[in-house]
Amino acid sequence: MKKGLKIFGKAIIYISGFVVALILLALFIIRINSSEKPEPIVDAEGKGLPNSVALIKDTTINGASQRLTIRGHDKSNPVLLRIHGGPGEFHMPQFNKFSGNDLEDIFTVCYWDQRGAGPAYSESLPDSSITLKNIVKDGLAISRYLIEKFGKEKIYLEGNSWGTVVGAYMVKEDPELFKAYFGVGQSSNLLENEILSYNFALTEATRNNDTLSILKLKKLGSPPYPSKEEATNAVPIQRSVLVKYATNNLHFSNSDLMKLVLLYDGWSMGFKWDILTKGKYGISAPILWKETMVDLNLIDNMPEWPIPVYIFQGSEDHFAETSLAKEYFDSISAPTKEFYLFDGNGHMASAENPKRYRELLQSILKQTE
Repeated sequence: MKKGLKIFGKAIIYISGFVVALILLALFIIRINSSEKPEPIVDAEGKGLPNSVALIKDTTINGASQRLTIRGHDKSNPVLLRIHGGPGEFHMPQFNKFSGNDLEDIFTVCYWDQRGAGPAYSESLPDSSITLKNIVKDGLAISRYLIEKFGKEKIYLEGNSWGTVVGAYMVKEDPELFKAYFGVGQSSNLLENEILSYNFALTEATRNNDTLSILKLKKLGSPPYPSKEEATNAVPIQRSVLVKYATNNLHFSNSDLMKLVLLYDGWSMGFKWDILTKGKYGISAPILWKETMVDLNLIDNMPEWPIPVYIFQGSEDHFAETSLAKEYFDSISAPTKEFYLFDGNGHMASAENPKRYRELLQSILKQTE
């Protein structure tokens, strides 16, 4: 009996040591892939492209930390500034490459992580400085920097989800900086959008006999909410139900996503830990929800566009409701405007159907360059 216990004890020690060794090896692999250095642009043989650009620039703009990840096969290509959604999300350049939506062979692409978001987050940044007005001001400064750095007269602007709001106001403030605007998952009347999105989530939860989700949603009640604080609390709860039922044609598994997060060399070890423990939204998310989710309405505030406007909308988008995006598109005036419906796609139409998105952008470039 004693001999058996000794063997069992040794086995436990051996297994424990093996598990610890695996954990340490995994941490080591993650650590050596956390240098915050950009992945080089190379050809099929692994050789660097001579006129390519790949840089990660942490900088301070208007008193706030920002991160620019700039990538492109040829610096003579047109420049595209990509504005992330959320509010308070961050860019994943590696995800765009994985999904085929990086566009780095036809544009010099700048992924901008805004003040208070993702790797641009700084504890020294006061909450009061995280406003839509300041983010728009930051975006205009970045646009001017890109124009000067790459010797362009103007650049292209792409907004995704909440980033379409930032992009719209950037164009409103200084349209001379931009050749054209691309809106993916276009926002418009944000309060009406929240009402429609809530109703969709409740309908789908009811149809699927999802009792827990029904209870959560009915406890919140439908927007609008009596205070901005209640609205801030309601949005993430409603979104947690919405993601269960909203169409999503992104072709990756949880293990794919984990690899993209942990093995991306452009992020620090500390930031990766924050993603795993705190999620994808930073401090700016609840602050900006208070400001934008109740009163903002582009139908009233941005009816005229002085540059070409191209909107790319999934037919099944219930984060930025397609019916409202189309209503907004129909209401605006612009030198050129086009609405592209991605049938069967959801909120991230450009990543769900990257081949069609690329083809459309290449066609637009032929008209605008």
